Amino acid sequence: MRIERTRLRRLAACALAAGGLGVIAEAIAQPPATTPAQPPAAAAADDLNRPVAYIYGTVPVSRAEFGEFLMARGGTDKLELFINRKIIEHECAKHNVTVDQKEMEAALLEDLAGLSINKADFVQQVLPRYGKSLYEWMEDVIRPRLMLSKLCQGKMQVTDEDLKKHFEREFGEKRQMQIIMWPKGDDLKAIQETYGKIRSSQDEFDRAARAQANPSLAAACGNITVSRHTQGEEAIVIETAYKLKAGEVSEVLSTRLGYVVLKMRQIVPPDAKANFEQHKDRLKKAAYDEKMSQEIPKLFAELKKNAKPNFIFTGPELWKTIAGPNSSPENVLKGVSGTAPAPKK
Repeated sequence: MRIERTRLRRLAACALAAGGLGVIAEAIAQPPATTPAQPPAAAAADDLNRPVAYIYGTVPVSRAEFGEFLMARGGTDKLELFINRKIIEHECAKHNVTVDQKEMEAALLEDLAGLSINKADFVQQVLPRYGKSLYEWMEDVIRPRLMLSKLCQGKMQVTDEDLKKHFEREFGEKRQMQIIMWPKGDDLKAIQETYGKIRSSQDEFDRAARAQANPSLAAACGNITVSRHTQGEEAIVIETAYKLKAGEVSEVLSTRLGYVVLKMRQIVPPDAKANFEQHKDRLKKAAYDEKMSQEIPKLFAELKKNAKPNFIFTGPELWKTIAGPNSSPENVLKGVSGTAPAPKK
């Protein structure tokens, strides 16, 4: 499951527009139900007035009304995601970059193969954990990722050094470690006191490893295997792991994510049977995908900086709905009695 979570995080991070854009994306995809003779403004107005439903047989509920309803209940959460998507689409239009349904389906199947899961299980078991439908995943993760990938093409080159690093990561010497991690905000003095106990006692180390805040590490009693050139790992952790001898415990390391203590359990020798040439093509694709996953966020950050989005809509002023147009959030909190309402028990 660690592989699944890591890969899914990478796929979603590459998209940069993941979120519940299903309704908006569907609205964009629909052609206006107007005749070509109408001017753009009139066509847009008619499009907004198109009904999404009828009540009492003849009373229409328009797309504009439905849009306002959705915006009032989640618009601020979705606006930035929608703007991100518009920025990507704008840049793709400038470079004649398009993504069709066949490309999206092929990308999904490739992702599923990497996760060793079929489409039905992905939809029923994985997507619910991320609160997404298959449509949302395709439109808000797969499509933006492919669009940004095409924009990045030609900017990257996989070198022989990249391939050697990937080969060493997969088949080279590894370290079986036991790790304890404390969140960044934890009291360093208290950690140092715990360190004095775990340094000389395996039982104490195991006890602290099972009680640590990270649930995945706690479930594994802190046992992990690390290799050189591992993407995303703190350099100080990898360097320290390869300096320790069997049974040795590191000092308390300060990392970006928190404080860490490592204990060396065992050296895993390299796979002497692994042949570089035999795996070269696969390693080349893995190196390319990894570089792409690093380049896409950089490209999007640049695009967003150049786009300079100016957010006008900041959500409904709910206190005006509750207490009238001349009210304020402070007055609503005070209530009729002039004091803030008591919390519900």
